[in-house]
Amino acid sequence: MEKRAIGADSVTGRVRETSSGFDVWGFPLFSHGWTWCWWSVPIVTEWHVFRFPGILFLLVGGVGVTIGGVAMAWLVGDRIGLKDLGRRLVDVRRIPLRWSPVMLALFPALALAGAGVAIVADGATQPLSGAPLRDLLGEPVALGGTLAIIFLLGPFHEEIDWRGYRLDRLQLRWSALTSSVVLGVAWAVWHAPLFLMVGYHGSWEYSPEPTWFAFNILAGAVLYTWLYNNANRSVLAAILFHFVGNATGQLLELSPAADRYQTIVTAGLVLVVVLRWGARDLRHGEVRPRPPY
Repeated sequence: MEKRAIGADSVTGRVRETSSGFDVWGFPLFSHGWTWCWWSVPIVTEWHVFRFPGILFLLVGGVGVTIGGVAMAWLVGDRIGLKDLGRRLVDVRRIPLRWSPVMLALFPALALAGAGVAIVADGATQPLSGAPLRDLLGEPVALGGTLAIIFLLGPFHEEIDWRGYRLDRLQLRWSALTSSVVLGVAWAVWHAPLFLMVGYHGSWEYSPEPTWFAFNILAGAVLYTWLYNNANRSVLAAILFHFVGNATGQLLELSPAADRYQTIVTAGLVLVVVLRWGARDLRHGEVRPRPPY
């Protein structure tokens, strides 16, 4: 297959030649390498990752995707790439109002659906508990701090790469569905060392099994692309979607059975989305706009 130059439609012509695939494969070599290098230290030393000095390695390692997303946006798109990324991070006007319910309510709805199926299918009496959220509601400072940690330890710094940079570059080569799967694999693999760290998942109410976690990321990646492509490439929409998803998982407790049913319901929704919106673009109406670099 003949290789084509990515970004050849730049409005300035200053975009670097990327037909070698550097814009796609160069990023994970840096982001994953940086992250795993730092995260390997608390794994080997068995330091608790939420205590000093382990937390320093957790935080510094985690920004590998942030640095990589910004650096690659500049390397591939120069100032155009950085400005485009910055606008998509802060411009709330890019997000169509009709997609706000998806962005803010889909993940809680999926949790409730999983609990509902557990009640109907298994006769479960308590498939879902809001105890973590209920406890925090009486302590506004603790609630604010918890939400800030959830926001900063995932949604904000990760989305600068996953949807801020990488998804666009993948979709210039492949369909939206294929791009979602490729990104989902990279996303799941990037998280893998967290399961080897002392105290990471044990410090949260949400402690997923690695296999289910990876599958949920793959399925979720399709839903993120669906929202992103219909929200005018808004990174802010992806950040808020990611934040609500993480907060739902950590503030609402699902029983193991309800958690599995939620995954099944999510997989069913992904199938509906792909069939209804089309695997090529996962977008309603006109073709998804191309990045300007």
